[in-house]
Amino acid sequence: MPISVLSPANAYNPGSDLWIFAELEESRWTQKVDWHLNFQIQKNSQRPPLAFSEEIRTTLTACELSMEDFSTSAETTPLMISSRRQLPNKWVVVVPGSKNFRQWVKYLYQMWTKLNEPSLRVFLPVGVVANSFVESWNLLSASEDLTLVLDSQTKTRSNE
Repeated sequence: MPISVLSPANAYNPGSDLWIFAELEESRWTQKVDWHLNFQIQKNSQRPPLAFSEEIRTTLTACELSMEDFSTSAETTPLMISSRRQLPNKWVVVVPGSKNFRQWVKYLYQMWTKLNEPSLRVFLPVGVVANSFVESWNLLSASEDLTLVLDSQTKTRSNE
């Protein structure tokens, strides 16, 4: 089944377990869905990063691990929310870094495979056309069993 593009009117219809969004600043859809999720996305974006205690720093150094590998900053770390009670899906994931679009798609693919490839719906960032996503996705995966939702002001193809 080819990758399908949903209209904004059908964006919240059932059909995918995992919904992926860009960060709040880059997606009107993220802003809209945040209301349904009791503003958990907004709250997470405002929290300060967790500080490492001296004991954890010592342990990481002794194990030759980098503290950056354990970063919890809202600007660099995805946020996964169980949403089965608020939306017709199981999870919402907000993935930062959509300004570097190809890298963002690569990260989405890696995360999707680590989650055992659940049915997928991707809400594209503002200004990104479906063709750009499909092109990047096809470089990574042969799977086309997913749906896309464009920003309401973005055209389906770059030549429209």
